[in-house]
Amino acid sequence: MEVKISIIVPIYNLHHLLQKCVDSILAQTFTEFELILVNDGSTDRSGNICDEYANLDKRVKVIHKENGGVASSRNAGLEVAIGKYIGFVDNDDYINEFMFETLYDNAIIHSSDIVVCDFQNVDEDQHCNTMKFDSEYRVQNFNNKEALNQIYTKKDATFVYSWNKLYRKHLFEDISYEFGNLYDDESVAHKLLYHSEKVTYIQTVLYYYVKRIGSIVNTPFHIKKFDRVYALKHREVFFRNKKEFDLHQKALKHYMEVFFWYYYMAKSNIGNVDKELKQLKSTFDKSLFFLLKHREIGWKQKLMCVLFSANPPLFELIKNGREKSKRTTRI
Repeated sequence: MEVKISIIVPIYNLHHLLQKCVDSILAQTFTEFELILVNDGSTDRSGNICDEYANLDKRVKVIHKENGGVASSRNAGLEVAIGKYIGFVDNDDYINEFMFETLYDNAIIHSSDIVVCDFQNVDEDQHCNTMKFDSEYRVQNFNNKEALNQIYTKKDATFVYSWNKLYRKHLFEDISYEFGNLYDDESVAHKLLYHSEKVTYIQTVLYYYVKRIGSIVNTPFHIKKFDRVYALKHREVFFRNKKEFDLHQKALKHYMEVFFWYYYMAKSNIGNVDKELKQLKSTFDKSLFFLLKHREIGWKQKLMCVLFSANPPLFELIKNGREKSKRTTRI
């Protein structure tokens, strides 16, 4: 059998959800794939379950490795993948039975480097009919810059997440996931889109994203969430180096907004983070020159940026005074 798609599943524990995930992949109407299960040092039964699937289905390959996080697991899977196309599924999610057939058919029809589908947020105990499929979906084709601009629309998550897509394997020749970054999707999405000649977006739900208690998204604010700020900073620098002015402007503004939000979330919710905040602020200081040149940031905002860079306590005092004044005015 010719392997056309390599499907990579990073696995760390959650054995109670793993079977539903793997079964939904093995039930695909598209059959010319290999399934690479990357056991990332699981401490529960997940590793044994992976081996059981490998004994049952010759399409299943298993990698057992020391724990290193989702990014390292995806990279490990990419190293052994032999398919012409790459797909990812997280081990706590599951997919529609027609997902990879639909993504692959569109990749061939449109000669696309990336094909993107919609996803649906579901609860852990929610059941979706994975055999139900709406074939009357809308198709949009984008060049790389048009696709990158989707990151700054209401469809941002759709174009950033790794798992609701099919990629030509060659895109990963010089791109890998950032080891240790909790927001590894954010760290590579813009690179993959930038190096694509055509991106096809099919507007139909084929991926079911499980909103699990204890996942990154559903945990209280913690210091590792700073990884997103660093990823967005790297994206801003990426566009600047590529001389993509419009995209750089959007990336810089997005970085600034997330930076301030996370900086003050940390100050309000975490103790003893002065060292980490100082390190995070250094990314802002390096951005100040470009923020002052930004065409969509007003002079008052720019003045506050200068004040924050020079004297964060004074900035916070003025900011809190303004917020208090606004509340008093409403009353």
